[in-house]
This record gives sequence, structure tokens and C-alpha cells, in this order.
Amino acid sequence: SCAARVEPASSVGGDFYHLFRLDGGRTGVLIGDVSSHGYQAALIMALVMSAMAIHAQRIDDPDATILALHASLEEELRETDMYLSLCYVVIDAPKEELRYTNAGHPHAFVLRADGTAERLVATDPPLGLGEQAPRAATLPWHGRDDLLVLFTDGISDALDDRGEALGEQRVLDVIRARRRDVP
Repeated sequence: SCAARVEPASSVGGDFYHLFRLDGGRTGVLIGDVSSHGYQAALIMALVMSAMAIHAQRIDDPDATILALHASLEEELRETDMYLSLCYVVIDAPKEELRYTNAGHPHAFVLRADGTAERLVATDPPLGLGEQAPRAATLPWHGRDDLLVLFTDGISDALDDRGEALGEQRVLDVIRARRRDVP
């Protein structure tokens, strides 16, 4: 089960997510954030969403999927001087593993049963800022106990009642305290 929400800071924005049902009982999860705000960021986000919907269904490995995505977006990113952070995770429940490619997205975690937050460290720079081929990493996945937690800076930068940013640690603390709730 999952829950997701996008609420743009202005009328439109560049934060995005997508879920994919993949063959073999696998699930693809994508989250990202296009640099800047407004219509230009929203246009890049729309390109990402449409290209990723195609690539995720025909390519198995997260790194190869993101390489194909980058090839689809490369000219547009160069011409607009924009970039995007993203994390693409493939949960393979039958194999009890999680494979991911993290292109500079800071807020990606697996929350383990004991409350430990294991960061899905960046395997690559954000798309549009580097030329290296994406790399993937693999972690164990225990579907009944593990919780995949992905968010953008819109959550960690949100202000509390005192006008202070929530910060990553406070967000994770809330999730730990409520981890058994329905998403």
C-alpha cells in the first residue's frame, strides 16, 4: 500500500512522482524535483513523466531506465539550463530486494523494522549536471517490515507553527511514530 501527494508551491511546479506495475511482481517508484519553479519546470516534469512511463515498462534495470530517460531529455535540459534530481526504485518483492538509481535526490530512505532509516545514497549527480552513465545499487527488502520513504524538499522545508523548517530528521521521526498506520 502507498500514499502520495503533490501540492505545488506556485500554480504549477516541477516536483513529481509515479508508480509503475512491472512484470514479475515488481513495483517501480519514481520521485523527482526539477530545478526552478513555474511553467518551465512543469514542462520538463511533463516530459519526464511521459518518457518514464514508456522506459519503465520496457527496461528492467533502474540504471538502464534512467540512462534512456536522460537520452530522451538531454537536449531539453541543455537548452533550458535546467536539471533534475530523481530517485527510481524497483521493489522486487519475490526476490526480497530493492534496486535503485538515485540521481542526486537527497530524501530517499528505507525505514527498517527497528526504526533505522537507511538512506538510498546518491549513485549519480542530478540529470543534466553530469555525463556519467547512471549506476544502480541493491539493498535487501522485507516487504512486511520495511517502509520506502521518498519526499522532496517541499516537505523538509515546510514551516511549522513557529516558522521553523521541519527538516529531514523531524519528518523521519513523524514517520517512525506513525509507521504502522495506513499510509
